[in-house]
Amino acid sequence: MRYLPACLVALVSAAEAQVALNADLYTTYTDNVFLAASQRSDLMQSAYIDFDYQPDADLSLYYSGNANVFSKNADLFNHVHSLGASYARPLGTAGLFFAGANLSLRLDRPLYDYRDFAAGRAFASFEPYLHPGLITRLDYTLSYQNFLNATDYNYLEQHLDAQLTHYLPSRTTLQLNGELGLKSYLQETAQPSRNPLLWGTRLKVAQSLGPNLGLQLAWHRQDILAGQSRYADWFGYAPNEIFDEFYKAKTKSKAYRYDPDEFYKAPPTSQAHWYDPEELFEDHYSYGGDQWSTTLKYLAPLNCELAASFYRESRLYSQRPAYDLAGVRTGESTTEMRHTARLGLARSFYLDSTPFQEIALELEWLSRSVASNDAFYDADARAYSMGVQFGF
Repeated sequence: MRYLPACLVALVSAAEAQVALNADLYTTYTDNVFLAASQRSDLMQSAYIDFDYQPDADLSLYYSGNANVFSKNADLFNHVHSLGASYARPLGTAGLFFAGANLSLRLDRPLYDYRDFAAGRAFASFEPYLHPGLITRLDYTLSYQNFLNATDYNYLEQHLDAQLTHYLPSRTTLQLNGELGLKSYLQETAQPSRNPLLWGTRLKVAQSLGPNLGLQLAWHRQDILAGQSRYADWFGYAPNEIFDEFYKAKTKSKAYRYDPDEFYKAPPTSQAHWYDPEELFEDHYSYGGDQWSTTLKYLAPLNCELAASFYRESRLYSQRPAYDLAGVRTGESTTEMRHTARLGLARSFYLDSTPFQEIALELEWLSRSVASNDAFYDADARAYSMGVQFGF
């Protein structure tokens, strides 16, 4: 396996096509791996690989894979693989057309194999140029998620997103997004089918504060217009009956996959994280609420980048009951207030005389607190991460 990168590079060179190969390695320690009242720490090793092959100017083929190894909770080991293709076509002064599709597979250890899935996704995007300082974008995404060992949760998702971006002479960027999503469960169960319909809007303001300093402010609001996600069907949503006795309460799971513009992806997009999978019992169709965030970024000398972010998010799970640690219901709905802070430092090295074109080093601190009326999710956690990225 260690000879694979060299073989891939040689193959592409012979074909006179463009290739990009990246490999990332991260080590993360967290004092609360489940972000829950169980308060279990762990050390996680993560490896990522991305291979992009571009036979011509319009078409790109890619493979990406990652694996996560946990020191104390070995049964959390998982790996994900994706194959995809994308096509970009400039339309002259009219704009840009972009489309693509990918297939993904995730596999876990037997204890957590209910998170195993095979998924497919196709998307199309049109970006018309209205004005040199004004750009619009329309995206449509069709996704299919097949949980291999939890078929009650298989679904088809349609997502429509519209974006308007305005660049001002003051080096200010204004961006407005609107989204509409529909999640359709594919298998009828004892629980009545109520396919959730989601809408959301986001406003971003980015301002340059100098040659190397920038500030971004963002607000995001989403609500469920109709329907609800399935909570109580598979495990009965009984806090004391999920997995083993150690937890003494319910567990969430999340298997979030890539979205073309990452519009509704839960921030921050960081490699330093605790294990918080939530696709079965709690995805973005499960709650409504709003989020405020701010990010300050500084491009320092010696190819260094400093970034600081803060997020404040409120969530209302209107159809999900709240419980105490004994499993007694304490409310008809669950509410959460989340605060997340992040500090990151990265430095890139650009090399000419080695197999690597670029090596980047990263350090990150991440902290999240969750104030919830559900005792199991009323928790906080910190994560410390260091990583290295190799660009061939």
